[in-house]
Amino acid sequence: MIVEAMALLLRQLNAYVAQVDGSAGAPVQAVWGNIAQLDRAEVATELDNHLVLSLVNLEEEQALKNGRIATTLSAGDVGYMNRPFHLNLFLLFTANYRDYGTALRRLAQVLTFFQGRQKFTLANSPGPNPPQGGIVDFSLAVDLLSLSFEEVNHLWGFLGTRQSPSAIFRGRLVVISDQRMLEMGARIQDLDIIAGGVGA
Repeated sequence: MIVEAMALLLRQLNAYVAQVDGSAGAPVQAVWGNIAQLDRAEVATELDNHLVLSLVNLEEEQALKNGRIATTLSAGDVGYMNRPFHLNLFLLFTANYRDYGTALRRLAQVLTFFQGRQKFTLANSPGPNPPQGGIVDFSLAVDLLSLSFEEVNHLWGFLGTRQSPSAIFRGRLVVISDQRMLEMGARIQDLDIIAGGVGA
């Protein structure tokens, strides 16, 4: 699900950049990669002069994790599953361009793209979507995070690379579920009421 969410975002962002640039046949600008591995020559070559999307953290949305889900099966029995994970993805977009002006222009395009479109689903994302691999539902709401100078310093120190023009977004509520049944039980069909009370 994480791969599908990031691939969908990249495809939509690349379409937007090509439209803004007026160059439909131009090379893809946004790619994914581990920006922390720029010290490796093969990675640096691959990510050079691109917008780079990196997953830098994820967290579970604890407020949506309560109990199990009961579902009715085809035979009329009841099946129980754990609730799916609802994840927040922390997505770093780095403008990894040699020309600083180009880097700032590309970063501005990322900001403008997400300002104009903050929620992504399979239905509102035109074009060929990535294979779902059993995904039942997909919804990703994207928010810009404003980091302090100290947090920016910690982030790039944690990544272990030089700071570049970048922005970090939180993609909220990516659903991870494998639909695995934990247990099954028969549906309640009859209810016996015993009459009487105390002293009856």
